[in-house]
Amino acid sequence: MIVFFSATVIVAFQYSRYPSLPFHRFIAVCCLALLVVTPALAVAEDRRSFGINEPLPGEDPTCNEANRASENTYNSSRYSTRLYLGDGQMSPFLERRFIGATLYQREEGSVWLPLIRSLTTTVTEVGPVITDCRLISHEIYPGTNMKTFSARWHRGRYHASAKIWLSATDRLVMKTERLFDPGAKPFPTQTVIEFFDTNREKVALPDEFAVGEFSFQ
Repeated sequence: MIVFFSATVIVAFQYSRYPSLPFHRFIAVCCLALLVVTPALAVAEDRRSFGINEPLPGEDPTCNEANRASENTYNSSRYSTRLYLGDGQMSPFLERRFIGATLYQREEGSVWLPLIRSLTTTVTEVGPVITDCRLISHEIYPGTNMKTFSARWHRGRYHASAKIWLSATDRLVMKTERLFDPGAKPFPTQTVIEFFDTNREKVALPDEFAVGEFSFQ
């Protein structure tokens, strides 16, 4: 509805400048505007792949369910995460909002930074991201049927023991916990916990980037 209104306003404004334009041509131009504007906005918002169900070569077959949920989540067009440092007590560290082709990110107490998103894959140049998956429990969290898997996590030079909480109904990642091996680690603590919000209506642009972005809300 917003896209239709926006396109119509633009064309109506142009029509007001040229009142001699026949009305049937105005209608044709208006329809053309909708055909052009609507796909453009859809691409900007939904260019992420979603619902990929084919394993990549090199995946660990024990992790098929977790990998499909990871692709559905990490490459969806709109979701957010909150990452906490977890050694001893949980403390907020990083918030991320993934919207279309942009990642908005800020560390606790800092400002938002816009970054270009890249496609997240289940296999990298060093091999599969998760291996040795094992279903360890079924849970209700919160009000959702969950499956919890243990796994090993690998990305670049970082390695960790992981737990992954998946929604059993919509195959999305709800929470992860990683205990990084001694040595190199990407965060200030060995343990990090990440919570996912996949409700698109709750994932808004940061206020300082929201001006003029009404079509994405």
